[in-house]
Amino acid sequence: MHRTFRAAAAAAVLTAILAGCSAGVDELRVTIDGVTVTAEQATSTEAQRQGLSGRDSVPEGTGMWFPLEHAQRTEVWMQDTRVPLDVVWIRDGRVTGVVTLQPCSTDPCPREASPGVVDAILEAPAGTFSHVSPETTVQVESE
Repeated sequence: MHRTFRAAAAAAVLTAILAGCSAGVDELRVTIDGVTVTAEQATSTEAQRQGLSGRDSVPEGTGMWFPLEHAQRTEVWMQDTRVPLDVVWIRDGRVTGVVTLQPCSTDPCPREASPGVVDAILEAPAGTFSHVSPETTVQVESE
């Protein structure tokens, strides 16, 4: 019984530590032109493929940050995405373009190409960043 308690206690502590680390590492505060969102980081291939699809809502003030392994031309699509989103294309800490995309009801969904080489993408609820112009500075801070 004593071993079981110690194992359970150790597992609880490990879970708490991992949950705390993951929350601190997995979210960023991204500010563009005075507008700040708390963004989940999509760092794995699976997380980047999934993105914000399958969600019934994306609350105001939130979004998803997609850091790319290297600067490249890329595409996004709205497959299984249920809410309109602003997609902000970023290179070297500056906006290169913004597009508002609507949910997709066709199969396959059309793809939206980046306006050039980018090293990150930010997705947020439609209208959040639609006013932002290219060359605007992007500030990123760990939560």
